Amino acid sequence: MALKLSDLKTTAHNDWCPGCVTGDTLVISNPSVKQIQLVKPGDRVLNASGEYNNVAARIRHRYYGPMYRVRVKSFGQITATPEHPFVGVRRTWGRHRHNTEFVEEKIEASSLRVGDYLVFPVMQTVSDADHFAIEYKKKAKDTRSFVLPHEVPMDDDWLRLAGYYIAEGSSHNRSLIFSFNEDEREYISDVLALMAKLFGLKGKVDRSKGHGVDLIFNSSYLAELFESIFGADAEEKHIPHDFMFLPASKQGALIRGLWRGDGDFKKSKARYTTTSIVLSEQVKMLLLRQAIVPITQTELAHGIHRTAYRLYVSYWRDYNKLAEMVGVPYRRESNRDKRSSILKNGKVYLPVSKIETFQFNGYVYDLSMDDPSHTFVTSVTASGNCGDFGILNAVQMALAEMNVDPSNTVVVSGVGCSSKAPHFIKTYGVHTLHGRAVPFATGIKLANPNLEVVIEGGDGDGLGIGAGHFVNSGRRNIDMLYIIHDNEVYGLTKGQASPTLGLGVKTKSLPSPNINQGINPLLLAIASGYTWVARGYSYDVRHLKDLIIKGIRHKGYAFLDVLQPCPTYNDIQSKEYWAGEGHLDAAGKMQPRTYKLEDTGYDGVVHKHDEAEMESKIQQAVLKSFEFGDHTPIGVFYQNEFVPTYEDRLSGRTPSYKTNPPAAQEIARPDGTPLTNISKLLDELKVA
Repeated sequence: MALKLSDLKTTAHNDWCPGCVTGDTLVISNPSVKQIQLVKPGDRVLNASGEYNNVAARIRHRYYGPMYRVRVKSFGQITATPEHPFVGVRRTWGRHRHNTEFVEEKIEASSLRVGDYLVFPVMQTVSDADHFAIEYKKKAKDTRSFVLPHEVPMDDDWLRLAGYYIAEGSSHNRSLIFSFNEDEREYISDVLALMAKLFGLKGKVDRSKGHGVDLIFNSSYLAELFESIFGADAEEKHIPHDFMFLPASKQGALIRGLWRGDGDFKKSKARYTTTSIVLSEQVKMLLLRQAIVPITQTELAHGIHRTAYRLYVSYWRDYNKLAEMVGVPYRRESNRDKRSSILKNGKVYLPVSKIETFQFNGYVYDLSMDDPSHTFVTSVTASGNCGDFGILNAVQMALAEMNVDPSNTVVVSGVGCSSKAPHFIKTYGVHTLHGRAVPFATGIKLANPNLEVVIEGGDGDGLGIGAGHFVNSGRRNIDMLYIIHDNEVYGLTKGQASPTLGLGVKTKSLPSPNINQGINPLLLAIASGYTWVARGYSYDVRHLKDLIIKGIRHKGYAFLDVLQPCPTYNDIQSKEYWAGEGHLDAAGKMQPRTYKLEDTGYDGVVHKHDEAEMESKIQQAVLKSFEFGDHTPIGVFYQNEFVPTYEDRLSGRTPSYKTNPPAAQEIARPDGTPLTNISKLLDELKVA
């Protein structure tokens, strides 16, 4: 049976993260909003580009120490650990003058200044629809309900009616009910006309509740339908998934119905009020699509009143745009009325108005995303996170595509950010000691050569304390894959320089530039005898997945060095750095810093058992390994299938090795009696 990606995911979560937020932080999901502590792998959430992507993992960490409470104009506040990276922009003109240019970067909470901007994206996905399906099954004994159409046009009428219901509608038994104030005659007439036009239903007008008017439409099918797609109770009301992605021109009708139900226009402000936190965030997203930036506020429950979520529109241009949409009078223009935020480039840039610190003791959370940006959006701003999970996803995707047997696969790791990998991959796994992953993996593979063995570790783990094992395992040519997450820092212990950090480079955690020469891991692997040597990039997950498949399938010892930006501690080799322009091509055009070897015609494969060709391919790979920085190749540098593996060498000495390896041999009888006689050994060790 084919293996699915979900078959290789475990229920484990990371117990450490370098930069996190509190569990009650709201994340913009699809089509809902959730507290981050409730987000699960596979959920779709908004990223900093305004697109929805899958969550790879939710990370939880027990944290004690200082926290930063950051308040921004319009959208409220967010609380994060000092290292949490926000997507932001530095203020360049002083607090009372907006920037003219907005260059986004990852800014840690502890580095933010009052006046800097945090970034919130406008949702970019657009998916139009001509009709909305009315799905219901007529009951056999139902002779009273009207027959409903199978679909209605996805037009102004249907969307406006949906807005009315979300704001003022309810269902009871067999009836659909809209509740208005008696003064809202225009809206009452509009709903009656819409229900008649779309569904052929005539409503009963009930004026028995003082100044209130209920419009009652008898249809059990429609009552059930509206309740299922829009929510029942006021606190559960929400806008359906499909409606959120309609073109902004269509969504205006939905906003009109929503605001006529739960909104008002008073003096210099327009206000929308709901007890549904999901709905409040969805309306905010709809307004941003209209280039309207609301101000959000929360009024906590008191007395008989539930917690209320309010959206205010006060900037006169935004007010008048909304007034035209809803159909109410304009407000007088005023050049003195300024919007505190900046809306441009499909983003809202929200100035930081206040930063507070306090001590915290409890759980904090982060998300890792499947998308290359490695960002997610909260109700306040976009945040960044670690790239380790891009590599994890690539490993899981590779194993799934190869349809490996999870019970015959082992993932081995040492210590570091990368080394939680065995906890997240649903195969056998061994989380070993610092720098000792290779000898553990060697023992596992030699004890049972039929196992598929993959090693995952960091550059510090494998090329620092584990360097001796890295070199000596290369000359054995054991048939397994070693993946190193290469971020040039010790990410787990606050960003010290790792063995791969270049001479003279100063990251944010170093008090002064690095004074050690950086190791070239590709060169070291080739010199050590690895017979397959490659480099990948953690944000190019598909390409990385293909490299992992090639490395696993290689007959011999494979090494894969993965460029893995650490947004928390390495501010030099960042995602923006690797994605940026680095070199001129032959035509004089600037190209990205990374390029794929296979796109240039490079061939690192030894095609025949020939010493001269092997030496030529090694020399070629060595020269190519020194290309780093503005012109960095990724792909397979060297591949030689003609070197016998260590397992083959052992088979030559002991022919039964592969058919009856140590792990398959019986060492005791069923009753526990040992089959091996060690008396001679004990005699030799005996002290006279």
